[in-house]
Amino acid sequence: MDMIREAEAADKQQIYNLYKMLVPNSKKMNVLEEQIDFIRRDPKNFLFVYDENGEIFGTLTLNICLQALHGLRPYGVVENIIVHENHRNKKIGHKLLRYVEKYCKSIDCHRIMLLSNSMRLQAHQFFEREGYNGSVSKGFKKYL
Repeated sequence: MDMIREAEAADKQQIYNLYKMLVPNSKKMNVLEEQIDFIRRDPKNFLFVYDENGEIFGTLTLNICLQALHGLRPYGVVENIIVHENHRNKKIGHKLLRYVEKYCKSIDCHRIMLLSNSMRLQAHQFFEREGYNGSVSKGFKKYL
């Protein structure tokens, strides 16, 4: 049975393996069980996984951010979305994003934003097919 659920500490190694596919050359990656638990307990932050019979084939992070611009309406930020390279084109990414969108609508979010590495052109095409507009804003990052 496949399902989307919040990650648990026991998922650490499978999440790590997915992140290695996302950023294979990262020397700073450090997936911690206690951080997974901390995120799970936080009502504004989510680490979702796509679980198929105990195997995790996809994950993403959703952060709910407060703002003053649109009354009481927050917005969502999606980060670190990855589907296992052997399980792409099976609608896993689509299901993860639909799950997030349904949740964000349920709490009256104004919008959902996501960032994607500028070199991941296939991911950009996927996000555009999912209704995300890559020409509305330009993303900036500053690593600390």
